[in-house]
Amino acid sequence: MRIIIAAVLILAISWFIRTDLREGTIPMAAFYDNETACHEQEISGSIAVTVVAGDTVRSLFALYPDEMGLLERLSEFYALNPHLKKRDPAEGEVILLPLTSVKQDCSRPDADAPAS
Repeated sequence: MRIIIAAVLILAISWFIRTDLREGTIPMAAFYDNETACHEQEISGSIAVTVVAGDTVRSLFALYPDEMGLLERLSEFYALNPHLKKRDPAEGEVILLPLTSVKQDCSRPDADAPAS
């Protein structure tokens, strides 16, 4: 009789644990994260560049092309580098070049990769 009661008790406990894990307080779905969190963010709108001998602002713009117009890009360049308004960049100096900002799109499946 003890064996039958122990078997019924073990089966009842295992049934309650299985039900609790599937549908109860600790659902199995809580252990898996199927959705990736997507927070809309703006990918950097500038790039840091070290100036070499003979570089000018226009030559750097040619090395790092962008969709922005020249006047708009120049105004953003001088906003990022106000110390260069009255002089040319010096050799070895690190300056910021403006690039078109790209917003991360959460609706696309490949939203983790920035657009080229």
